[in-house]
Parts: sequence; structure tokens; C-alpha cells
Amino acid sequence: MNDARATLPADSAITRWLDGASAPVRAGVYLRRAPAGPFTCWDGEHWRADAATPAAAAREDRASQFLRSPWRGLIAPSDAPCATCRGHTVLDHGIDAETGADLIEECPDC
Repeated sequence: MNDARATLPADSAITRWLDGASAPVRAGVYLRRAPAGPFTCWDGEHWRADAATPAAAAREDRASQFLRSPWRGLIAPSDAPCATCRGHTVLDHGIDAETGADLIEECPDC
């Protein structure tokens, strides 16, 4: 978990590990304990598929297989750039190979 913790903004205060039976109040990317995670996005209703980085977790739209894994998040909003989009407010997924359209979406955590 130390590697996952290092991706959070410097000096971020994070919550203790919370029981997987409770859900976060806010949508966003959270640290999760194995077998989930290390990052998973809570969309406000469901946990999405687990990922190796906050940005990858924010892009997931599939459901997580692990619904009750313990989780933790930031205690207070950080002044650092968003850990998901690094302050860009959008996620760039490249270009659609078939249509040539830019695949850009607003960051779910901003």
C-alpha cells in the first residue's frame, strides 16, 4: 500500500481504514485494501472496477467485483492538483481509431 499512498498529494491527511460495509459520502477515487484496489472509483452509488492508478480508476466504468473491501480517502480537500487528472480538469483518452474523434472527458473528481 505504500506505493499507492505515494500517489496522493504530499502531506495529505487520509482517513483510517473504513469498513467495506459503509460507503463514501462523496464520489471520487479511493484507496482500497486487497483483494480490491489499490484504487477504485466510487461513483456515488457503486464501486467501479479496480485499477493500479487514480487516473485509471477514474476511467473505469465496469463494476468492481469486490463490493465490501475496506477503503480510505482524503480527510479534507487538498490544495494540490487533482490526483486523477493532475489539475487539467479533463482526462484525455486519445483518439477513437474508427472515427478520429478526440476522446476527452471531464474529470470525475474535479
